[in-house]
Amino acid sequence: KANMVPMKTVNANEILDVLEYCKERNISIRFIEYMENSFASKDIKGLKSNELLEILSAKYEFSDDGFDGSSPSHYYTMKDGYRFGIIEPYEDDFCKKCNRIRLTAEGNLIPCLYFDEALSISKAIKAGDIKAAAEVLKEVIRTKPEKNRWGGDDSEISSRAFYETGG
Repeated sequence: KANMVPMKTVNANEILDVLEYCKERNISIRFIEYMENSFASKDIKGLKSNELLEILSAKYEFSDDGFDGSSPSHYYTMKDGYRFGIIEPYEDDFCKKCNRIRLTAEGNLIPCLYFDEALSISKAIKAGDIKAAAEVLKEVIRTKPEKNRWGGDDSEISSRAFYETGG
């Protein structure tokens, strides 16, 4: 599987090349909408899914398959059967379908890639305290957001660099 974050001034001219490279090698490609955070350059602008689909449809015909289980990707199938996905983190239904949590190298469990909230599970794991670790896990799952914080009056930009979290 390969992921690409299409950005208008950085790699938009490579979208078709990346798709074709993956298609020729039977590698699944997922295009991910650019997610801003406080570490991101203000000059970088990502492509939204509708812009990406417009670029792809200039060369290819494909059908909309929708979502597949708990995958964060919205899938599309080309006439020859090749399938690609688009991850649209700004769409409201993205959060509703997400079943992921993340564990950082420091031992923090994070309920959402974009949120700064995290609970440490490290101490419980190092102590071999499965019950305490399970309680931390339950709390992270219980407080997992059902909706993102983008686009409204209370919009937020994450202060955590995504490389600290992992995808």
